[in-house]
Amino acid sequence: MAAKPENWKSLTAEEKRKIRLDAWVRGDGIQFESPEARAKYTERTTRFRDALEMKKLPDRVPIAGLGGAFVYRRAGIPQKATMYDRWEEASRAVIKFHEDFEPDSTAATFMMSGASMEVLGQTNMKWAGYGLPDDVQYQYVEQEYMKADEYDHFLLDPSDFVLRRFLPRMFSSLKGLEKMANFGSQGIQIGARVIYPFLDPEVQEALSLMKKAAELTLPPAKISMEMSNKILGMGFPRLFMGFGAAPFDVVGDTLRGTRGIMMDLYRCPDKVLRACEKVLDLTPVPDIPLGEPPLIMMPLHKGDDTHISRKQFEKFYWPTFKQLMLNMIDEGLIPSPFAEGTYNQRLDYLTELPKASVLWFFDRTDMHRAKDVLGGHSPLMGNVPITLIATGAPEQVRACCKDLIDYCGKGGGYILCSGTQLDDAKEETVRAMIDFTKEYGIYR
Repeated sequence: MAAKPENWKSLTAEEKRKIRLDAWVRGDGIQFESPEARAKYTERTTRFRDALEMKKLPDRVPIAGLGGAFVYRRAGIPQKATMYDRWEEASRAVIKFHEDFEPDSTAATFMMSGASMEVLGQTNMKWAGYGLPDDVQYQYVEQEYMKADEYDHFLLDPSDFVLRRFLPRMFSSLKGLEKMANFGSQGIQIGARVIYPFLDPEVQEALSLMKKAAELTLPPAKISMEMSNKILGMGFPRLFMGFGAAPFDVVGDTLRGTRGIMMDLYRCPDKVLRACEKVLDLTPVPDIPLGEPPLIMMPLHKGDDTHISRKQFEKFYWPTFKQLMLNMIDEGLIPSPFAEGTYNQRLDYLTELPKASVLWFFDRTDMHRAKDVLGGHSPLMGNVPITLIATGAPEQVRACCKDLIDYCGKGGGYILCSGTQLDDAKEETVRAMIDFTKEYGIYR
């Protein structure tokens, strides 16, 4: 990977973004399997770059590759196998998907270690082979890992709260961490005596299990990296590299849970605001090397039209989320919020960010309305309904893609893909979506 220029800190956000996009398109450091693969990579990254910058029309509308359970199921691999023991087969299935369908970018897929999660006693998820049938996608289980009266602890010392409260609650095998000393105040006052809890058998067990769980994550991680590099060498660029979340979602999803934070908006609104600001302060800008895609995927969960009111969005959700994106933009990165649910009542807020600085990936938002508000200001991505891909006919999918290309693709700045990842999909409808976009989406 290329090094950042010495004058990096003095460059504008636009100059930094151009340097990042240049390096991404060049494919610095990629070991391509053939000159043809390199040419395909350059063609695809240039297509995405043109859509993102909105300075000129790409040769056609890009079609992003989204993964999901479909990629494995078509090869006869259930979800449990991607969590426990058949990672090599799962890897080959992902490679085969790219060979068969040839999307413009790599399909994001997940191979995790169910054994590692079992060792930790992970309580915020159920997955295939552990609480769910063998071929069901993982499910998130919300809980109040931070109690209603613990805002002050979190705000005063987030690291201590995470170590001695959050982790022991999320991972039932790590109860021993509750006995750790407070390394802040106690570390200052009693010095080396903060190490005494390490003699406790429960603390030792928790640390031992953490080490074992980490070791169990290595096999799928290694196979995933090898698979990713293989697909990259075939000429399919990664579209997203980093990962982020809106501060309100961090508090609402992970600490308080939906019910908890919705009640807190009324009983302790000031503490909710302070917690969001604290999460913003604690969130670093992703350190993405030059040559990697500068786009940062940001799944959004509780800011849509149905979770909170427009007034609550403006007060609690948008300020810290907006600042987090501005921090990324200033480093030449391109935040890419995945606006789950509908954002029809939020679109005007999105124009407050600099032009061509954010890629908005919409799930169920009215794409015509999104184009009307954001067209010429921000590139858009989405949103062939996954329900249509799962239950519709190929001709219905093609009709949907035609409408999206005709309306959202007009003037450029549009990337077509499904509204969310491909789980309950059909071979013929996925084929229709990708092939039709390649044939019909050419700019003439």
